[in-house]
Amino acid sequence: MERDNLLHHLSLINYALGISIGAVAVTEYKSHRNITPLLIILAVIIAGPLEDFLVEVIEKKPIPAPSKERGIQLVDQLTSMGFLLFLLLAALNA
Repeated sequence: MERDNLLHHLSLINYALGISIGAVAVTEYKSHRNITPLLIILAVIIAGPLEDFLVEVIEKKPIPAPSKERGIQLVDQLTSMGFLLFLLLAALNA
């Protein structure tokens, strides 16, 4: 398998796993009113697709490289904080 092909397949697997976690979280909430899985999927969304989207937005902006780098680092730190906050809430709720 070529490198790009491998990365494409790994990306698809990651999205499938994320969607599966989301489906399980919603099902668990509907059947048992358990919010812990919802908190976990919110953590995953923040650290995954939301972070990727925000970094892409910054990379496309016509701003100087140092500002881009700082913006990306800021997004990384803020999304890491959000991820950890939702995991903490999930642990406290469990």
